[in-house]
Amino acid sequence: MAINLNKREKLAVIAASAALVIFLLLQFLVFPLLDKNERLSGKLISRQQELEQIRLLQAEYRKTSQEAEQAQQFIKRRKGGFTLFSFLETLAGKTNVKNNIAYMRPSSTAGKDSPYRLSMVEMKLADITTAQLMAYLQGIEASNNMIFVKRLSITKAERKEDLITTVFQVETLEK
Repeated sequence: MAINLNKREKLAVIAASAALVIFLLLQFLVFPLLDKNERLSGKLISRQQELEQIRLLQAEYRKTSQEAEQAQQFIKRRKGGFTLFSFLETLAGKTNVKNNIAYMRPSSTAGKDSPYRLSMVEMKLADITTAQLMAYLQGIEASNNMIFVKRLSITKAERKEDLITTVFQVETLEK
């Protein structure tokens, strides 16, 4: 059975067939390829960000490792028998604030999986001048013993206006 179609109907059938073929090509070939390309581009951007994060962490690790190595070298160069408490007491004598020490409270905590322990001294200096405090703090910070002032609180002395009272924490690593 032959179907006789006029020219306009033949063109319509050809156009509909072409549209159907184009639709099927787009639906099953082009769009999936575009989606896959978009997913891969997203993964590439994500992996590039991860790589940059890894590089930053690597640089931070190297810096931390270098600082740890320097700290170990400082600790090895210290005089034998070094203790933070005795260092601070000796420095107080050198800077003429020994008579102003209200208290010194030493404490230490052992480092987890480390041969070092964190030694800390909380100290109160009462009725001293700002110049005495600056000389004492400079002696702490300028020493080659890796000693750091962790916390510092300064208040005006109650009895005399030109004097101050200070409480601070000093810490270092000890073997």
